[in-house]
Amino acid sequence: MEVTLEERFRKKMLKIGKRNRFLRFCIIPVLALGMFFFHAIKYFRGNGKRFIVLATTFCFFVVYSSFSFPMFISEAQTEDKWNTISDEAQDIVLAEEVEINLEEVELLDDEDVLLAGEVIPETEHGMDIGERYNASDILDYNQDRLPTDSYTAAGATDYENYEFDPDDWRLILINKQNSIPEGYEEKVPLGNINTLKGVMHCDERIIDDLLAMIRAAKDDGVSLLITSPYRDLEYQKNLFNRKVTYYMNTGLSYMEAYQIASRAVTVPNASEHQLGLALDIVTDTFTDLKEGFADTDAGKWLAANSYCYGFILRYPKDKEDITCIEYEPWHFRYVGVEAATLITEKGITLEEFWEEYL
Repeated sequence: MEVTLEERFRKKMLKIGKRNRFLRFCIIPVLALGMFFFHAIKYFRGNGKRFIVLATTFCFFVVYSSFSFPMFISEAQTEDKWNTISDEAQDIVLAEEVEINLEEVELLDDEDVLLAGEVIPETEHGMDIGERYNASDILDYNQDRLPTDSYTAAGATDYENYEFDPDDWRLILINKQNSIPEGYEEKVPLGNINTLKGVMHCDERIIDDLLAMIRAAKDDGVSLLITSPYRDLEYQKNLFNRKVTYYMNTGLSYMEAYQIASRAVTVPNASEHQLGLALDIVTDTFTDLKEGFADTDAGKWLAANSYCYGFILRYPKDKEDITCIEYEPWHFRYVGVEAATLITEKGITLEEFWEEYL
């Protein structure tokens, strides 16, 4: 029987180890390496076809893949063709990049994003973005449902001992982190308030308190204009998207425009106007939705008295980091007399109220 090269190598190494005990420790690793080599040769010899196919496939991949192209490009091609810049291209001067400070971008009123005479297409509720409903007209057109002179807003004023319920419809928290629950808007019982300019909509359950507040302001010589009562989802989408588009047209990226727009108007499905619980209120001497409204008689009266009728100044000054909305002295939200009294006297926001009392 023919002795293989592997057996001869193994016998030779063992013979050397037996003759010289000092070489035994050196012979062991040499023998192990040799045995590994012979087994590898057997494996590759038995799978030769398979390795040939793999090697061929790899060669085709290297030759035809894009990352290997520079390997086959001659030095002349690299210098004369691929790295040559045309004279026209050399004359191009890139504009200097200007960093935009988002904090300095002007926040726009709803009307400012519209062209002269343009209106957002009407929704099923027929709302007009620029419409102001005069408080005197509201009172005149709703004589039959005005509360009596002795009327006070419903609810206990002893808010310290009042047990607030997180499921109370008046206290629902809607903001950028808490969107309107699916199907909630369809359940809102919308009520109609007749005006000279048509019908104004809001939650039916707040109308009595709203009319009482309007009448009290008039009795104190304060003239109010109601704007932006109930807005449905489609209307809110149109308004928000127009603001995003407007800011993008000034050179902002989409994310920058989105960030700025969301500071001025809440994103769709996160707007309290969709609940029918929020109203923007101005006056006939100051019709813009700007901070200056806070210095008018109407702004001061609402800040001091609205809580008596269940309304709060929703986005107060120096609370922007909590509400994520800029100071809006015209935006009032109905929460009920108990919560409104507590929130106003404590000087907190609805977010802080939820964190501490619910």
